[in-house]
Amino acid sequence: MVIVYESKTGFTERYARMLSEKTGLKVFGVNEISKISLDEEIIFLGWIKAGRIQGLNKVRKYNLAAVCGSGTAKGPEPDAETMISANRINGIPFFYLRGGCLPLKEIKGMDRILLSLFVKILKSRRDKDKEAEEYISIIENGFDGVREENLEPLLRWLGSR
Repeated sequence: MVIVYESKTGFTERYARMLSEKTGLKVFGVNEISKISLDEEIIFLGWIKAGRIQGLNKVRKYNLAAVCGSGTAKGPEPDAETMISANRINGIPFFYLRGGCLPLKEIKGMDRILLSLFVKILKSRRDKDKEAEEYISIIENGFDGVREENLEPLLRWLGSR
């Protein structure tokens, strides 16, 4: 079994390396996937964008043992069942890992434009709640939710195999 990850800003990569340290499993970036045999079991970690686990399609032909999605929210959004269905990973264990977000001023390209629009929409809402205020702060100021304890459900699953 090996760990394969797709990371854009480094949060998901940190989880992959942390998991490798805890388990002794080798870790590969998705761009190194050709180094792995098709029958090797893979724990895949990818970052979530608009409900899609990035990089997942690059590893579909491999032997997926588990899939982890890393996102900024406290839990998978909209929920785990929808994430599983939308990413076509039915029957494969799914784990959500709270990752992080760079500050808006450090984000480039289309992601910056889209996040800026999202913040503008959130700020213009008359019924802003605590959750909306939190999202505004996370996007504008950045957030790092990578914690070792977030790996516990995955580590328990690995230990039960």
